[in-house]
Amino acid sequence: MLYCVCILKFSNFVFKKGSLLAVGTYNNEIEQFIYTVCYRPMWEAAYTYIAEHPYALNLSYSRIQNPDSAMLEDMILEYTKNIRIDEDSLLFDAVVSCTINLTEDTYKGTASHETSQWLVLSCVAVVTDKLESVTVKNISGYTSGQPRKTDGHAVSKNIVPILYKKDLDDEATTFLQQYFPEALEKPMAVPIADIAKDMGLEIIQGNRITDDFSVFGEIYFTAGKATIYDLFKVSETTIDVKRGTILVDAYTFWERNLGCVKNTIAHEVYHWYKHRMYAAIKHVLYGQDFVACRCPSNMAYPQKDEEWSDIQRMEWQANNMAPRILMPYRTFRMKVDELLQAYDYENSPIKPAILTSVAEELREFYGVSRQSALIRMMETGYKDAAIIYQYDEESPYHGYLDQRDAFYAYRTSSEFRNLVDSGLFRYVDGYFVINDEQYIDRNNEGKPTLTDYAWANLNECTLQFTWQSLRADDAEKHFPFELFHRETGERKASKYDSKQSASAVQMSEALQKKREEFERQSAARKITGVNKTCWEVIFEIVQSRGLSKSHFCSLTGLGEEVYRKAEKNIDTKPSLRTIVAIGRGLDLDIGTTEKLLQLAGHAFDESDEHQALKYCITGFSGMSIDDANEFLESYNYEPLGSKQRL
Repeated sequence: MLYCVCILKFSNFVFKKGSLLAVGTYNNEIEQFIYTVCYRPMWEAAYTYIAEHPYALNLSYSRIQNPDSAMLEDMILEYTKNIRIDEDSLLFDAVVSCTINLTEDTYKGTASHETSQWLVLSCVAVVTDKLESVTVKNISGYTSGQPRKTDGHAVSKNIVPILYKKDLDDEATTFLQQYFPEALEKPMAVPIADIAKDMGLEIIQGNRITDDFSVFGEIYFTAGKATIYDLFKVSETTIDVKRGTILVDAYTFWERNLGCVKNTIAHEVYHWYKHRMYAAIKHVLYGQDFVACRCPSNMAYPQKDEEWSDIQRMEWQANNMAPRILMPYRTFRMKVDELLQAYDYENSPIKPAILTSVAEELREFYGVSRQSALIRMMETGYKDAAIIYQYDEESPYHGYLDQRDAFYAYRTSSEFRNLVDSGLFRYVDGYFVINDEQYIDRNNEGKPTLTDYAWANLNECTLQFTWQSLRADDAEKHFPFELFHRETGERKASKYDSKQSASAVQMSEALQKKREEFERQSAARKITGVNKTCWEVIFEIVQSRGLSKSHFCSLTGLGEEVYRKAEKNIDTKPSLRTIVAIGRGLDLDIGTTEKLLQLAGHAFDESDEHQALKYCITGFSGMSIDDANEFLESYNYEPLGSKQRL
């Protein structure tokens, strides 16, 4: 009877000749699978290769240079690389160290010597609900220093596909090239149910999966039994399901919509496409029957410094791939551009109304939800879709505000104004977002923009508002030169909602505690020390930024005489508006700006004009002097820059 020996040595498992099954605890699934399932054919292939190709071995350090025979004694798996999956095939390169006994016939008799040799075994394991076959396709010598990087359609050592956000659209294209290439040529609805059938999957609808609607759908990677409920939860039934069965909860359609059904099927199809090997390995190794579920609530994903579980990675992949399969990048953009052009979006004064119509047409065309279409628009570069996007389409709350609406909230809510003035939140892309690099990036032009993470988690990182109606006289006071409100007698305006924003405020406060100061303002704040004049501090800030005279004038809208006053530190004090122009032009924060005002003997008061000037600093962070002037002129205030008194 063949025996099994397992010796732990420097985190590797050593096996003696004839091993069939290794017993022990392993670092990851690929090692477990190799040692318990693939080891025997790997051993036999290596044994044969060494016996038949002794001269192919690297024997430069061996006492026997010209062996007559070579025999494998021991084999250790050092590491695996190039792990990838292709349908039901698991491909990997196993780097093994071998103990080899060499013999040589000499005139003195037979000499023997034991040597060590590293080899690379390129293997293919076919796995369904059982191990079908293991084949060693190639064996070659290992060269010291070979990289351990993974190539191809990579998976981790736990057999979880490796997929980054930047690769998602390419991954969807690869899938569609195989199963429905027509969708990559021109805009069309992707028949995901037909694709599922072509992949050999069976879809069962019309029943409840749970009695509390906690699951939209699920796919069975192994044959087994499933409990289903009738529509009214009166009875439950156990049915036999084969491998590759997708169950879609009946209420996914009735409580949601057809788009949710298509998204659920696409979600489960991608699980089958890329995750069935993970389930198959679990089944072969441990006898586990693995079922992947799609739940209505979003799975909680780790923060950027936390570890991801295998399940979280696979759910993240399926959640992100489903809409990309249903709305492929290139042709989806073709459809959106077609609709925006038809509505003359660029020249329209009613952009939110047009975006709503475009989202509705996309919903009907692709058979998805309006929410999914809006998210896909934002993912593919149409950031304006955020204007009408909300996670809950029935929610009374919103995060997007145009600049005038934002200033209304700033003027009328001291709590909101204090948050903005504190620097905890910045107005970026129409949202007041947590002032942190996780949520705010800068584009190629240096202007602040929301990160992809922020777009995907708006409710987490933005302040929330409700709508309120203003009478004509109040509307005219806060929104001058707007005529449309006279037609209805009222104008809707945003009202800050502290309760709905509480979690974002708490998160921002926690992040601020971790930062000693805002990075862009650190140099300026150090400069504003004691015993310095306002002009002196201004010029030191200019020098710290490396600005020339012309650049300073361009940024601030001020004349060269202002630059010369700062350069020469003349015995005068700049006006309040000059300091605001410098603060906005040099993108100073409110703390630095108010310090300059103090040095010049000024301070913001509570007048409407001073509130507007202060808002040019707090509400236009990262924006230009021209943006601030456009805002001021809309309220009939003098613009900042060369027209003002110095």
